[in-house]
Amino acid sequence: MSKKIEDFFKKVPKSDVEESSSNIAESLPDDKSDPVKLQQELKEGPCCVDLACEQLTDQIKKKVLLESWDQWLGFPFPQRKVHGRERRFNYTWLKEHPWMRYSVSKDSVYCVHCFIFGDKSGKERPFRSPVDDWINLSTYVKRHEAENSPHHGCQISADHFIDIMTGKDDSIVSKLDSSHKADVNKNRHILKKIIEVLLLCGRQNIAIRGHTEEKSNFWAILNVLCADDLVVQDHISNPNAQLKYTSPDIQNELIEILASHVTKAITLRIKESPYIAVLADECTDKSTKEQLSVCVRYLDTTENGEICVKEDFLCFIHVKSIKGEDLAPEIIQALRNFGLDIAKLRAQGYDGASNMSGKFRGVQAIIRQTAPHATYVHCKSHQLNLALVHSSSQACVRTIMGTVQDIAFAFDYSAKRLQYFKNELLGDQNAKDQMESRTKLRTLCETRWSSRADALHTFKASFSVIVSSLEALKNDGDDKAGGRLAAILRFEFIIGLVVTEHILSGTVALSNHLQSVDCDLMEAATECRTVISMLRNERADDDVWNELFDQAVGVAAEYGIQPCVPRQTGRQQQRANYQIPDPRQYWKVSLFLVFLDHLITELETRLLDSEGRFKAETLFPRNLQQLTDDIVNAVFDAFEVDLSDKASYLTEVRRWRTRWVAIPLKDRPRGLCEILDRTSRDLYPNIRNIFSVLLSMPTSTASAERSFSSMRRIKTYLRTTMTTERLSALAVLHTHRDTQVDIDTVIDDFAAAKSRKLQFV
Repeated sequence: MSKKIEDFFKKVPKSDVEESSSNIAESLPDDKSDPVKLQQELKEGPCCVDLACEQLTDQIKKKVLLESWDQWLGFPFPQRKVHGRERRFNYTWLKEHPWMRYSVSKDSVYCVHCFIFGDKSGKERPFRSPVDDWINLSTYVKRHEAENSPHHGCQISADHFIDIMTGKDDSIVSKLDSSHKADVNKNRHILKKIIEVLLLCGRQNIAIRGHTEEKSNFWAILNVLCADDLVVQDHISNPNAQLKYTSPDIQNELIEILASHVTKAITLRIKESPYIAVLADECTDKSTKEQLSVCVRYLDTTENGEICVKEDFLCFIHVKSIKGEDLAPEIIQALRNFGLDIAKLRAQGYDGASNMSGKFRGVQAIIRQTAPHATYVHCKSHQLNLALVHSSSQACVRTIMGTVQDIAFAFDYSAKRLQYFKNELLGDQNAKDQMESRTKLRTLCETRWSSRADALHTFKASFSVIVSSLEALKNDGDDKAGGRLAAILRFEFIIGLVVTEHILSGTVALSNHLQSVDCDLMEAATECRTVISMLRNERADDDVWNELFDQAVGVAAEYGIQPCVPRQTGRQQQRANYQIPDPRQYWKVSLFLVFLDHLITELETRLLDSEGRFKAETLFPRNLQQLTDDIVNAVFDAFEVDLSDKASYLTEVRRWRTRWVAIPLKDRPRGLCEILDRTSRDLYPNIRNIFSVLLSMPTSTASAERSFSSMRRIKTYLRTTMTTERLSALAVLHTHRDTQVDIDTVIDDFAAAKSRKLQFV
């Protein structure tokens, strides 16, 4: 058996794990014995590993350290001359000193602990190197086990190694890795709570900072949110401010990362749209900085797969000049910063200011140099407002508007007058019902003239309350109350109030519809024609005028005012001087008809454009009877860049006509979104592209206007030092509060931005 064992250890191959034993092991002769068979014999006899011949892997180390060396009992150790005398190794040394191991190939002994864990760079020591002097072995053993011997440190290392390999303890690497993971999880947990507070404040427009850090909303919410979280409480109580990650700079960085995740989700949807349109408007914030709002209109799909259109706010840009040549590059650069393709730009929507709409130096003209197919669309809501402004330029209408505004301001900005108004309102149930739970007058908006209909309605509904309030104020010594009372207790004012309120109320629904996101230009034109037709019908219907006049006469009769006409002269330059003695006919001609005619003309001129793309309306299934060959060619010329070739386009149009002929008119789709849903991408690619371009064209810039409402709520007079970057990020979070944000991804981006004092990954 001993011969086979020796031969087996001579045949064991070397590994690459450790270099220690390779420095000790000798080149071994080959043998023809079967190593598998010898391994089986080893299991049956003494089980050993020759340290001189093995390169030590962790498994071999474990095996050597755990082996019971009493199996060598009865092993025939070789005899040889040592210092002139025949000597052989005695088994009792292995039994008395468990650290000792015998090498068959060397006929020597080692210290297994020092051999494996000893210092390899130091000088050779007994038992670290082989010992074969059996005569002086006891002397070597005493020195090796001395108190100052490095053997004891190696023995401790060996014990720790065995604990690790048997699963009783973790390795240092594992402990370091576990400790690192624990620190990372702890830091991410803390930062997640901080981000949740910032996200809540951003979405709900809660001011984050305060006069002092401890009294800010951020700290108040964080303390409440983490009242039972000992980890976060321990962190925020850390006196080292640099490790809290709650400083204003960190807050700004986190807010901007959160906003970037929101805009990234939006731009991913925008990039899937075949065509886009840009909306922009400028406004001065509370710190007197000019802010440019940039929004994008694009095609999207609902959860049901239906096509819809969206308009999303992207950012605010601080501009130092509002000239067209300065604004246009900012808009183009903003689109590029968000990764949007300028080649997809098919429309641009602005108000009618010369710096935006200028034919040569306006924003729209400069952008068309980069995106030649981006048609300029004047905001229809602004155009409706301009139509109302111009049509209300009559002297009578201007007078009643000024009077209503003066009285509304008087009651709105004086606590004393408002209290008189409320007291009188409590005693007038009829006025209370008509005011629909309102308790004060509404002032006239300078920019939204369609909202003036609501203000005039409130004034008319509370007319009796206003009169009684002014009388009470006059009796109480209010010097101006008498003059205001005299201004409204005139038939000219009453008839003007009734007529103006009625005519303006007919445009309120149109104004609201034009500001909706899902309104397209074709639908806007249809609704404008509807309003114009309604106004024409009212002009031709005497019953409408008679009802209005009788209503004014009824209100005047309550205060003893008789219907009358202004003083007539042979020549009058300051007002209309119709020679009509009958009040009913006079006010119809001088007020009602003139106001209607002017408004109809303004609506037709401003809202019913004849731009080439609008001729594609005749391709709608309900309008195919209006489609002529000339219109077909004109549509191709307007959309040529988005169509394949004219032959394919003409073939599609013929097939499109044939498709809808057999379908009843009432069953044909009406709106652009509905038409697009029923237009096959494979059968009608050109017609689908035409409808997609039309749907991407904006109706108004209301989305940009709404962003300014958010800006005024965010950047108040208490927060005027806010930078544009922070303002823009908070506006994105507030505007798109329903967009979900993955906080773990935010933490990853925050950690990757630069080196951090705390580990987050």
